[in-house]
Amino acid sequence: MHRYPVYAPILNGLGYDTTPVVGKKPFLTGWQNRPAEALEFDKYNGHNIGVLCGGVSNVVAVDVDIYDARIAQQFEEVITEDLGFAPQRIGQAPKALFVFRCTTPVSKMRTAVFHIKGKDCQVEILAEGQQFVASGIHPGTKKKYKWIDDTLADIPVEKLTAVTPDQLREFVAVSNTMLAKHGKPKGRKANGSPQQLDWFATQELAGEVEEINVALAHIPNDDWHYEDWVKMALSLKGAVAEDGYDLWHRWSKRSQKYDERETDRVWKSIKDVKAVGAGSIFYMARDYGFDVGEFRKEQKPIEAPKPVIEVDEGTGLPMGMYRASEVSGPIPERQWLLNQWFPKRAVSLLFGQGGVGKTLIVQQLANAVADGEAFMGIGTSKMPVLCVLCEDDKQEIDRRQIDINQSRGIDDAFGSAPDNVYLWPRVGEDNIVVTFPNAGEDQPTSFYADLVKAVEAAKGDADEICVILDNATDFFGGGENVRREVNSFIKTYCGSLCTKHNATVILLAHPSLSGLASGSGMSGSTAWENSVRSRAYLSRDADMDEVRTLSRKKSNYSAVDNETDIKLIWEAGVLTLPTSDDAIARIEGRNVKRAVLDAVDEAQNTGSPFKSRTGRTVRNALPKVVNKWKRAVVMKAFYDLESDGCIVHEARKGYRVNNRPNWS
Repeated sequence: MHRYPVYAPILNGLGYDTTPVVGKKPFLTGWQNRPAEALEFDKYNGHNIGVLCGGVSNVVAVDVDIYDARIAQQFEEVITEDLGFAPQRIGQAPKALFVFRCTTPVSKMRTAVFHIKGKDCQVEILAEGQQFVASGIHPGTKKKYKWIDDTLADIPVEKLTAVTPDQLREFVAVSNTMLAKHGKPKGRKANGSPQQLDWFATQELAGEVEEINVALAHIPNDDWHYEDWVKMALSLKGAVAEDGYDLWHRWSKRSQKYDERETDRVWKSIKDVKAVGAGSIFYMARDYGFDVGEFRKEQKPIEAPKPVIEVDEGTGLPMGMYRASEVSGPIPERQWLLNQWFPKRAVSLLFGQGGVGKTLIVQQLANAVADGEAFMGIGTSKMPVLCVLCEDDKQEIDRRQIDINQSRGIDDAFGSAPDNVYLWPRVGEDNIVVTFPNAGEDQPTSFYADLVKAVEAAKGDADEICVILDNATDFFGGGENVRREVNSFIKTYCGSLCTKHNATVILLAHPSLSGLASGSGMSGSTAWENSVRSRAYLSRDADMDEVRTLSRKKSNYSAVDNETDIKLIWEAGVLTLPTSDDAIARIEGRNVKRAVLDAVDEAQNTGSPFKSRTGRTVRNALPKVVNKWKRAVVMKAFYDLESDGCIVHEARKGYRVNNRPNWS
């Protein structure tokens, strides 16, 4: 097989550095230095082709050494979401390798090694000084390496998706956390060993300066690997922001390699940190005897302020306190705004990625609640609704309301929308209700007083009201990873609307990248989850843009405590339940056909059409291009379109699109 003489020159022409390998191992002396001998292509008949990482273009490869197909699929989704599209190579499935280029030179990185279902698994970032096999025979399977979609021979090196070193570091931290859910890390090695340290993305990102200072005092700094040293800077900035600058220099000075200018440059180069922080530092310090939990217990309690609570003169107890012996039945049944989903007089959360339709679905819910009508087949309680909407202007809100009216059979000639739904556009305004300026002490803003007045005005003479707040980041002036501040915002400020105004509050929020990757829909500290009585998550189907899933992730008071999913369809500007059992299947069928038509059009336009007998045969080529669905699904769609006359074949010209169905 003349693999190397034929394909290595093509890869070199596209900007990749190649080297001949036997199995997986390069054999040329100094192959890492790209010797000219590697370019004598005809000398290496029968050898596999290795592609060197690093180089002028800073080629990097994400090597996912995971043997469980389900977990490997999760990593593929996270890689696509966090880093972007990449050519994917398979050697021994389900293990996979993804090729990117980095914006600047970067060193290799890796996760810890985890023992999962009897196998050692890890994720590694291959960089300068390493290589991967791009073409050849896998020494284990004795089969050809294969590329899932485009091969490297289809993509010039400058067209690879560019990633930053910080993206790669955060991905490694997130990967550690994901792997830790499925297995235990094997024995970690201290600094000075050839292995790098294990960095985990944790829920606890923000921290207290004193705690971080003590944790750092436990962690030695003797000849750290550069990547680990940079990750410590990332963790410090994630934990205490600019308050970590002096800590960073002080800790770095403990190394003989300390360079003030480089230490300063690294700190200033770090912008937003999302995956590592205080928890990562505490995790590392644990190996050197520091337990943050014990440290917090040992701190001297602050002097308690004088009590200000009112006391009932008759009982001598604080107002609101009573004895269990005073409780007698019957107790009224628990009441719901949305039955078994959102309890009355409590704060609930609705998470969802930007653009998924959170505002739309709560505006639909508002109209249903105002009229006491069922929402997506679920019963509601009738009450006025105040929607405080900080992400859309009046025109956009009005467009949405008109679509909702039409879906409910309301138009200018027949009926009207509820007059007890109050829409308050706040885009571009200062909507923060609480800040934490003085050592974390909460401070209400003037807008909080305005919000209370708005709730009172919308409620009027009604007994209760629903208040929808979109979006959490617009109202919350604290750190989303600081538990105490999150608790104060939800329980004291949102909660006061429940207790003082008999309100049911629904707070909208965006999930973090790790929340998206895991499917939990979570963001920031677990206090968001723990502070509310109910949490729902609205997500978009990966393959069908028109399909959404509304999931009940938490409902403390629900009679059914398992997760519940409702499939919804975006249609005519609103989200609705499918009108038939096969509605979603028909949407998927249309999407497959659209993709097939687009692929046939693209093939014709690029001068490389699908042909029937010679050239790019449609049976082989089309499923590789339309690869979201199984081959049989793609080919059935193709043949259906051909039968309907939407696709026609012309001799020597191949297939072309004749007409497109009018799918409404």
